[in-house]
Amino acid sequence: MNKIMLKKLRKEIDEIDRELLSVVAKRASVVRKIGKLKRKNNIKPLDQKRWEEVLESRILIAKSLNLDKDFIKNLYTLIHKNSLTIESEEK
Repeated sequence: MNKIMLKKLRKEIDEIDRELLSVVAKRASVVRKIGKLKRKNNIKPLDQKRWEEVLESRILIAKSLNLDKDFIKNLYTLIHKNSLTIESEEK
C-alpha cells in the first residue's frame, strides 16, 4: 500500500471528523434552545411520537445513502439520549 496515499486519506478523514464534530456541536446548541423553551412551557423533554418520527426518517435517509440501518439506529439512539440530557439541564 502506498504510504503517501494512506496519509492523504487519513488527513481527509481528520477533516471530515472536524466537520462532523462541528455539526454535532451546532445540533447541541439548538437542542439547548429547545430545552429552554420546553422548560419555560412545562413540556417534558421526551416526545415519544417525535422521536419515533425522527428515527424513522433518519433511517430512510441512511438507506438512500447506502448506510447500515442498525448503525444509524444506534447512532441516533446515542444522539437522542444525549439530547434528552442536554434538554434536561438547568441553564
